Amino acid sequence: MSDTFGRRLREHRHTAGLTMEQLAERSGVSARAISDMERERSVAPQRRTVQALAEALALPEAEQPAFLAAARAGRSRVTATVPAGGCALPRPVPDFTGRDRELAQLTRVANSARPAPMVAPVMTVSGTAGAGKTTLAVQAAHLLGAAFTGGTLFVDLRGMDVRPAGAAETLGRLLSALGVRDDEIPADERDRAGMYRGLLLHRRVLVVLDNVADESQVRPLLPGPGPSLTVITSRRLLAGLEGVHRLNLMQLPADDAATLLRRIIGDREPDAVDEVAELCGRLPLALRIAGNRLMSRPQWTVRHLADRLSDERRRLDQLIAGDLRIAAAFSLSYTQLSPQARRLFRRLSLAPVPDFDAQLARALDPADPEGIEDALDELVELSLLQAHVDGRYRFHNLIRLFARERLTEEGPAAD
Repeated sequence: MSDTFGRRLREHRHTAGLTMEQLAERSGVSARAISDMERERSVAPQRRTVQALAEALALPEAEQPAFLAAARAGRSRVTATVPAGGCALPRPVPDFTGRDRELAQLTRVANSARPAPMVAPVMTVSGTAGAGKTTLAVQAAHLLGAAFTGGTLFVDLRGMDVRPAGAAETLGRLLSALGVRDDEIPADERDRAGMYRGLLLHRRVLVVLDNVADESQVRPLLPGPGPSLTVITSRRLLAGLEGVHRLNLMQLPADDAATLLRRIIGDREPDAVDEVAELCGRLPLALRIAGNRLMSRPQWTVRHLADRLSDERRRLDQLIAGDLRIAAAFSLSYTQLSPQARRLFRRLSLAPVPDFDAQLARALDPADPEGIEDALDELVELSLLQAHVDGRYRFHNLIRLFARERLTEEGPAAD
């Protein structure tokens, strides 16, 4: 008898003298699903489905191990060759630098993934615009992908768009990438989520959900039990998600920031490189823009760029390279704020100290003192403000400059 599960199923059904409809009635598995399995259009039935079929067929005990093994072999073939389709992982950045601690943390979480009934781990990677969240997630996925034999899937949820991707749309893409035919994907979002969790029950898949808008967009995409890993990137902290591992990206350490810039422009003018790295706030996107700007203007020295960046009034205007603009990245977060949070954000740029508390925030924006705490929380949630120690807050230096620009362009003259 062939080792193919579909052929074994058909032969056992004929031996039992059952039609597909009769076997469906006995097992609780639909006749259509049985037909797909026999015709090998579905070669990865779940264990509970196989067990139900074996009981309905009244297989002799001696023949059950081979029947179950054929089903496992089908699952193994599928999980080793999941078609990524539109969910293919982007290429890694060739000059990726630093983030050793963060990669180690992601690796530990990946290694914690265990078969059901253990719940599949989820890690959120949050941080301000330009901190390198997507770059880190993609780099980690390429490094860890070999351990996830079910494949690696990547979906951009377009969290900063006017209309972010809906959960039902994303589930449809993931189910299709996991081999489900379009006509088998349920119309209802909850049914899609159930099917998705069912597929991940026995598959070791690494899923990267990039650029998430908020908790409601991603909650239906969270896995249940099983050996998968889900990595979520977002500018928001996604504090409402329960039971997840969290990683908040800050600017690079000074040595790594200078190293990244040198990898882009080559080993030149070390003192000026260090200065440019600091003027970029050690933010990976700003460093890449500065490096690309220098490489596209070979007549410039690093010192020349450092001098241009030293003028705070023009610094953000200098951090433009082609379609990369640091101010545009900040602006996407700014537009997500409520009116009061925007006003407070602009006025906080006037704070004469490196960090401040809610009392100073109320002094700068006295119109609604009761709402200051909520507005501060909103700014922290969107990574436009950093929560410091003992109820104090601080800006990243480039975001402070952006807030000051917004104040100049949008605030009343009295400000």
